[in-house]
Amino acid sequence: MKSLYLLLDLATFIMPAALSFDRKVQFFKQWKSVFISSLVVGIPFLVWDILFTHHGVWGFNPDYLTGIYIVNLPLEEVLFFIVVPFACAFIYACCRYYFRAQSFPYLNRGMMIAIPIYAGMLLFIGGGIYTEVVTISAFFVWVVAMINRQFKYLFVAFLLSLIPFLLVNGILTGSLSESPVVWYSNWGITGLRIRTIPFEDVLYSFSLIVPTILLHEWISRKWQR
Repeated sequence: MKSLYLLLDLATFIMPAALSFDRKVQFFKQWKSVFISSLVVGIPFLVWDILFTHHGVWGFNPDYLTGIYIVNLPLEEVLFFIVVPFACAFIYACCRYYFRAQSFPYLNRGMMIAIPIYAGMLLFIGGGIYTEVVTISAFFVWVVAMINRQFKYLFVAFLLSLIPFLLVNGILTGSLSESPVVWYSNWGITGLRIRTIPFEDVLYSFSLIVPTILLHEWISRKWQR
């Protein structure tokens, strides 16, 4: 199916967009800061993506793409950096409202420990350039989160975002198709996978989503003053 990746982008965007007008969460009022945050955070990830695609660390199967490219990235991949942070920011907004009476101290402490352990485990096992870059990226984001200390709902939102992440990324990496939409070179990763998903992708998601939410929160607080 030539439009498979595009359909996944649309599916990721449509549900949170439709539910944004819920009277309780009112996520539509946060759209501007979310899109600004996604743009600022997404630019270095796009550069990262362009370079890794150019050097064959990963690539895209044209059988599942519309054929529209920006530099060397399919349009669908560029849209990924808009729709995924948008959907995860929506999950975060829902957590802030529906879990407002909770503080998740044990979960937050556990995640503070789990992220560097996960990254360290991948480095210890040894992989390739993707393993090394994503662990460094995740560790940097972890340090920023520790300094910022705005993680009352951050980690629970990230964990909940892993549910659609595993579903969508599983499809992209070939769990339901004859060949993957997005492929990874064997020399770039450890080879450890959650079914078809490289272990590194969990840290990639952490590196993309957490700074987007933190920046979105910072912008929102500035505008409220």
